[in-house]
This record gives sequence, structure tokens and C-alpha cells, in this order.
Amino acid sequence: MSSDDTLPEKLDIIAKLLYMQTRPRIEELKTELVCTAKQKKIYAVLDGKKSMEEVAKTAGASLRLVEGTLPKWEQKGLILGFGRGAGKRYVNIENLEV
Repeated sequence: MSSDDTLPEKLDIIAKLLYMQTRPRIEELKTELVCTAKQKKIYAVLDGKKSMEEVAKTAGASLRLVEGTLPKWEQKGLILGFGRGAGKRYVNIENLEV
């Protein structure tokens, strides 16, 4: 087995270790920022694939709520945003494939 074959395994281990280190902070942020039932649904559906409109529809929330909430959560470090403009997608750290 070459060292190139083990690279994905090593990256997977590193990602898991980083997640273990950040988990307490994620839980703090969730307690602080994800308070209502709608917010919990929004947070749960953030998979990095859905547009804001799709997030709103899937979570049963208004687009206005989603548009106001996600940038705040991203700024605080609770979620990650990818892309720009209408193509921007968000993922909660717990939904990252590790």
C-alpha cells in the first residue's frame, strides 16, 4: 500500500479529531443560537446541498427567517457557508461527512 492510499484515511482521522475538539463549543453555540422549534428544524436540514429556499421549505420556515438566521450562525461559527449569492449553501458541522 503506497502512502497515497493512506492519505484519505489520515484525513478522515484528522477530521474526526478536530470534530472531537470542537464539539463542546458547537454545543455551546447551539444552546445559545438554536432556541426555537423552527430554528432546530432549520439547523437539522443544513446539509450543504440545499439553497436557502429549499432549507426554508424543508424546515417549514419562512424564507425571511432563514435569510436572517443563517448568516448570523455562520458569523458565530455554528455553520459553514460555501459559495456566493444565490448559489450559497450552508452545512452544520454535525452534518459534515466525517
